[in-house]
Amino acid sequence: MQSQLSPALLDAYLKTDYIISDDPPTLLNVGVQSDDAKILLASFNTDCGAFITAWNPGSTILKDEDNDDRQAALLAEIELRRLNYLVGYGEREDWREYSYFILGINREEASSLALQFEQNAYVWVGPDGVPELITLI
Repeated sequence: MQSQLSPALLDAYLKTDYIISDDPPTLLNVGVQSDDAKILLASFNTDCGAFITAWNPGSTILKDEDNDDRQAALLAEIELRRLNYLVGYGEREDWREYSYFILGINREEASSLALQFEQNAYVWVGPDGVPELITLI
């Protein structure tokens, strides 16, 4: 599927550092193989995960309070589905959005969950440990 994201927005997603707040933190960059990600996934007896946020649906900037409410709803959904997760965030020099790294979620479920929370994209990590940007629009 050809993405309908603007080139500037797509570039911003691709240049974001995706950080899993583990001990030590795990840094993910789209397209860059990560042995740390493979080790992290293996430690949870899985080979895949998805980095998903509920912040700023459709890349529309919301107030922090609204984003916090959306993030709480995402967490409730993750827990309802009994999925393992770690807290994380996406960050650039001028930007930070809080996220969850959901362990063992397959790509179809991850896409469905991201769409449920009106996201343009999410980051998928498969068995090869290479983070991939999955666009939904």
